[in-house]
Amino acid sequence: MDIRKVLPHELQEAADLSDYVFRQPDQQTMGKIFPCLFSPGISHSYAAFTAEGKMVSFMGMVPEIIRIGEARLYTFSLGSVCTHPDYRGRNLASRLLEECKQHAKRSGASLVFISGSRSLYTRSECRHFGRVESAAINQAAAAAIRSQAGGGWTVRNMVPEDTFAVSSLLSAAHVGYEQGPSQLLALLGAGAIPDIYRLDLQALVGIKDGKIQAFAVGAVHGEDRSTAASSEPSRAVEWAGDVQGCALLLAEMLGRFPAEQLIIPVPWQETELLGILKVSGADLTAGTNSGTVWLASVPALLSQCAPLLPGQTFRSNEESDHACYMTTTEGQEIKLDDAGLLSLLFDPESPDKPLLPEKFATIPLPYLSNLHFV
Repeated sequence: MDIRKVLPHELQEAADLSDYVFRQPDQQTMGKIFPCLFSPGISHSYAAFTAEGKMVSFMGMVPEIIRIGEARLYTFSLGSVCTHPDYRGRNLASRLLEECKQHAKRSGASLVFISGSRSLYTRSECRHFGRVESAAINQAAAAAIRSQAGGGWTVRNMVPEDTFAVSSLLSAAHVGYEQGPSQLLALLGAGAIPDIYRLDLQALVGIKDGKIQAFAVGAVHGEDRSTAASSEPSRAVEWAGDVQGCALLLAEMLGRFPAEQLIIPVPWQETELLGILKVSGADLTAGTNSGTVWLASVPALLSQCAPLLPGQTFRSNEESDHACYMTTTEGQEIKLDDAGLLSLLFDPESPDKPLLPEKFATIPLPYLSNLHFV
């Protein structure tokens, strides 16, 4: 079996294999909902091929830069992992995962975010990470949010002429993906999360004082589906801009496209939005971020996070790419493995956080099942 990088002309075959494994009759082709994986161009993905050249297993990789204040994390998103049923049980996915890991390291990436959490990943040092509160709002909570927002807001569907204004809101966020208007439009057109849940994508903007100040995308029970294919609750996918305005737009999603609930996965750092949702009566459930993460390189991660790290709290182990040292509040230096470093950097409830100096601030990450999900 030949394990290698997918060539541009083989991307359609990869999309066809993904469709064969995953796609249901009422869903769009994977080639459409994941344009960053399957559209023509240079590929970072890997596949297994038979001696005759037939693709029988695939693992998709998309390079992304995550912006956190002044820091830029070079990452990969990994998804659409599939093997033809006739070729399962041959360890192909594990071999592909190892190739993808090595590709990430050669590329200078610090982290690989994986869309799954099954044993294929967890036994290969991929770990749960971060902290997210999933808020479930019903119609009563949505009404309370609308009441809190007060007057002065106009809510309408996003139109093409809003592209630059919406892109500016996303770019101004402290935490988010580096992207331009063209990528934003491509991801909105693809609607991966809505299609996965058999829901429809809706994008709303909130206008106040004559300009767009809030933006939100939801996966909702709309009119585009010919049948009630999904019993899933509606879901918030992405938002940016004025926090009160974003909360209003999410409440409007539930009002305009009725469902019993709207699920809003809120990263821990968005305290103002969490406060609004709590006051509204939303039910909150604590959990980790979406999927799992693999730490590709400790030195790369510490270097890319340097603007967010105080002094010499962490330093790389020159003898290992997967270990580092941390200086505690008492000036002692202790050795950390990957799990310990990921916990201390990204989990505000890390059990070892008391060991860190008071000036250290947990590093926020976006929720990963958003417009960029693969």
